[in-house]
Amino acid sequence: MGVLAALAACGGDDGMSGDPDAASDIDATGCDRTPAAADRPRNVVVSLPYTDAGAQASRYRVATLDASGALAFTSTTFDLGRSLIGTITFTPDGEVGIVAQDDGSLGVFRFEADGATVAVVHARFDGSFYADRVFMDPAGQVAYVIDPNTRNNGGGIYRVDIGCDGTLTDRGLWIAARSPGGLVLRGNRALLAAKDVGASSPAGHDVHWLDLSVDPPVRLGSADIFGDDAIFGGAAVTDDGQFGLIGDVSGFSSEANSVAVVRIVGDVLTSAQRLTPVEDPLSIVASPSNDAAMVASGFGDALIALDYAPPAATPFSVRGPLTYAGARPELPGDAVMIDRGGLRGLVLVAENLGVRRVGFAGSGAVTDLGKTPTGTGTGNIVGTIGVQP
Repeated sequence: MGVLAALAACGGDDGMSGDPDAASDIDATGCDRTPAAADRPRNVVVSLPYTDAGAQASRYRVATLDASGALAFTSTTFDLGRSLIGTITFTPDGEVGIVAQDDGSLGVFRFEADGATVAVVHARFDGSFYADRVFMDPAGQVAYVIDPNTRNNGGGIYRVDIGCDGTLTDRGLWIAARSPGGLVLRGNRALLAAKDVGASSPAGHDVHWLDLSVDPPVRLGSADIFGDDAIFGGAAVTDDGQFGLIGDVSGFSSEANSVAVVRIVGDVLTSAQRLTPVEDPLSIVASPSNDAAMVASGFGDALIALDYAPPAATPFSVRGPLTYAGARPELPGDAVMIDRGGLRGLVLVAENLGVRRVGFAGSGAVTDLGKTPTGTGTGNIVGTIGVQP
């Protein structure tokens, strides 16, 4: 059953130290990270970065997403460090969640055997990095941490090992980069947006194709896609692997915000097109049906559909805002997509006072399925979001 058909049927450190989609089930520490069943209830976790009085907060809240796609917030909450924007990444078994926090640390939690009880592993893990984003290795043995700074200030990709109980060990800088942003993993390859990376990336080239199977990673190709002082926003690679999309969210550039499209042929990258203007493309997700994509425009208060026609000379075009179920989004943030099972193509988008569900259903369909509210008042504003794989 497709995602839309299924949905239509239902309405400071805590002292602990620490083929493209193929992956090993056993990590370097001997932990079994076999993916959980593709069709099952999943936990969704969001951060709530404000108190009811408007002060900063470090609270996280759990919701359940059942196998039919119904989303409901529970009363389960826990505290890590504050996280205002970004995504929470999970190990393939859905047990361990990791989030980059506002102070550059990582927060780590674990779902216990009952699938509902949360144990805090690291409320604040300080590494050799300033964490801005964190991404999971397909095997669940390592997390990749993006430090967005310049090279002189430690910018680049760092690695942390993940123990069986979720404890982290900092393995240090893996590859240096200047002002890196989006990272999209494709097995042992990765698309990285950065002003430069490694020892010899061409001047002015700002998107790079990396081989992650070697230590340190090898840059295989690069392209100049923006040509201005871009600040990298959302990033995605089409399900067929032919194109990457990267957003520019800069508020200081002389050029309008846009989404750049890069063509991927083997290990060669070339600039394909620019979609402009696209205001504040904070997050981008691509349909598993290879016929559409969606951009979350934070300051534009919009979810924007893109049409995708791979054979065309310019494969993407802006369709425009979705037809919303109820009120339009308010400050939509990051989006996460389920890519397995009957809910494949279901997207969850963090927004001001809730989580919005959007469904990719083939034939270019991108359908708003409505917002599930967290409540009212500043204490229910949503920051980061993650869903178990």
